[in-house]
Amino acid sequence: MSEASRFPTDSGDEVLFVVESNSPRETKAWGRRLASLLRGGELIGLTGELGAGKTCFIKGLARGLRLREEDILSPTFTMIQEHHGRLGLYHIDLYRLEAPTLDDMGLREYLFSDAVAAVEWFERLQEASELETLSIRISYAGASSRRIEFRAGGSRYHALVGELRRRFS
Repeated sequence: MSEASRFPTDSGDEVLFVVESNSPRETKAWGRRLASLLRGGELIGLTGELGAGKTCFIKGLARGLRLREEDILSPTFTMIQEHHGRLGLYHIDLYRLEAPTLDDMGLREYLFSDAVAAVEWFERLQEASELETLSIRISYAGASSRRIEFRAGGSRYHALVGELRRRFS
């Protein structure tokens, strides 16, 4: 594993863990690492530019949940894909929606279930800032490298980000 840097940061109520990925393989590995800590019922909000690696990360997350990586496709047109492995996974993509609410498309039912809900373009959800969530922002750090920020929004996610940092930094 050749992540160039890892930056743990705690400031006030915010818990932040930042890593650099130098390949799609490493981005998927971070998804698998996170999956190893999940218990079900987590809400993961992914943000980042088009092509930054959100779906790639979710492929790793799925593999860590004992799902076939090949079954994870960008759900831009289907918007919600359901998968069942060690835990259920709802892969949701809000890219094509202007400003969805929790009541659109039955999102509330998916986001607050016993499954893991991984939502691409999470910032488009009107209530996003009000929800306890594990936020993952993936941004370009170079031509083939990405910066992955894990940000805890709520005590459940503080513990999760802390455990991710303890085990993998």
